Amino acid sequence: MAGGVKRGVTNPWLLEESEETRGLGFDDLRKQQRRIIEEQDAGLDALSSIISRQKQMGQEIGNELDEQNEIIDDLTNLVENTDDKLRNQTRHVKMVDQKSTSCGMLVVIVLLLIAIAVVAVWPTH
Repeated sequence: MAGGVKRGVTNPWLLEESEETRGLGFDDLRKQQRRIIEEQDAGLDALSSIISRQKQMGQEIGNELDEQNEIIDDLTNLVENTDDKLRNQTRHVKMVDQKSTSCGMLVVIVLLLIAIAVVAVWPTH
């Protein structure tokens, strides 16, 4: 017969009983069901504990990342300020270099003019 029903056995759902429950009475089935539910509850409690711990770890990681992002932002600002100062000082050094080159030429020109004047005034005998 379909559904595994044996002759002489009246099963309104046409299902075969499992080996675990075969021969158990109503009270025994109830106890087994409670035991299974307790095991499932214990498993769910353990899973809940694990998920809670992972949530806490995720929040701690998020907080650490926020702190490190602030440090990186501060460092970026400091580097940008240092870069601006370095560019300004480089510009000043270039100006001083140009001025010192111009000043050096002026000194040479003045010395040459003095030398020409001395040669022109120097008596030739």
